[in-house]
Amino acid sequence: MSVLGEAALGVDVSDGTLKAALLRRNGRRVTLLRTWRAPLPEHADTAALAEALAAFVRRARPGAGTRVVVSAPAEDSVTRTFQLPVVDAARLGELVRYELLSELGLPDDDLVIRHLARRGLGEQPVHVYALRRARLHGLQAALGARHLRPDAFELPGWALASLVEHERPAARDRVLLGVGRTASDIVLLTEVGLWARHVDLGLATAPPDVLATRLRDEYEASVPGLLPIDQPFRPAEAVLLEDGACDARFAAALKHALGLPVTRLDALERIESSWRLAHEGQTAEQALSSARALGLALAGVELARFRCPAAGGDPRRAAVGLLPAAALAVGLAGGSLLVLGLQARAMTRELQSTLPISLLGDLRDRARDLDAKRAAVAEAQAACDELLALARRRTAVLAARPVLAVVSEIAGERAGHALHVERAWLDSGAAGQRGLLSLTLLASPRLDEQLGERLLRGLRIAYPDVTVHGPEPAPGSELSQWTVEVGLR
Repeated sequence: MSVLGEAALGVDVSDGTLKAALLRRNGRRVTLLRTWRAPLPEHADTAALAEALAAFVRRARPGAGTRVVVSAPAEDSVTRTFQLPVVDAARLGELVRYELLSELGLPDDDLVIRHLARRGLGEQPVHVYALRRARLHGLQAALGARHLRPDAFELPGWALASLVEHERPAARDRVLLGVGRTASDIVLLTEVGLWARHVDLGLATAPPDVLATRLRDEYEASVPGLLPIDQPFRPAEAVLLEDGACDARFAAALKHALGLPVTRLDALERIESSWRLAHEGQTAEQALSSARALGLALAGVELARFRCPAAGGDPRRAAVGLLPAAALAVGLAGGSLLVLGLQARAMTRELQSTLPISLLGDLRDRARDLDAKRAAVAEAQAACDELLALARRRTAVLAARPVLAVVSEIAGERAGHALHVERAWLDSGAAGQRGLLSLTLLASPRLDEQLGERLLRGLRIAYPDVTVHGPEPAPGSELSQWTVEVGLR
């Protein structure tokens, strides 16, 4: 990992309070070194936020090797998750912009659009967000005027989701509520989807009971407003974070208003706490009420699941951070070259003094002949590797036929009800790696109870790695849709 990736300072100013967290990474191990908390001016504009940020960073003195990640202005931000074809990066960026702008009906020049693609079969989930360009560039300019150029700006709602996924990963639908002093983030999180809203509601804007009711109304409006029509959202729990998680009265009111189990992130499980925290009088509550700041710092050490900067920082900071290591590397390389050069000259003189000229010429001829033979061997090896890769891919293709035979056998048991293969997609894998077969089945709803179990039982006889998803309503049809993924040998 780079020098800049070893430590990161996340600074959040999105909810009426400046909160910061300093993380250090060593491999996959992350340690929380310190947190900060300071009030912000009431109704602070861009200039006031920039002044508070710059003054804080001067006090914190993060150092040249520490990445500084700041929350991007999330007012009027928009987030979506699209299912898009697997295409090259340039084409994917065009598709993302087209889909979002077609839905919003806004000019391209008004928005900064960023996306994060995740791996998928046939289609891939792509998380997208858009910020008002004037707000982001205004904050950057105000910070630059105060000689502060952060390394990245990240969306606060996504930082919230990154912390929860890092600390409490779960493959189920969840609603995350980051409730601050004057603003809150509502995040809808599924196994493949991410949607977020930033609303001007916080603990200082309404009593706990009233605030809980308003946030419930905002959440209920967010589900049909953000998710596609055919996207079900059945949250198993609500995860409460930020200052709201430290207010017991508000947490109880929110649980009553939502009608869902409310979980508070009451301890850091995968981020270790430095002994300096207790030594400096910092409480665990201060760290746990800074969820966005922790998520921003995770993005700085490159461990955030939803890391997607709205804007990069100052390349001069990266150059300064890399300068000590670069200077050391250049010095070592120069010294090594000097020593090797002297040794080579000494050995050449010794060889020439002991060998006759005719023998030296013969050795040079043999060396050239050896180089030519090595080149021929390398060329033949490359040709063999290509043939071997082709053979292995051919094996993966043939391996799909028994899977289809099992499905055909199950189809023979359907007793007159509809059951057919709608789509088949095969990833043969690289040489030496197994392939993956994905089938989309359309079936009568009368088969819903037993079809999933019958598919697993029939396929796992020969293929231990089988996953069956369904039933789900098939688009434009009264049939049920099933997805079967089989890892081929």
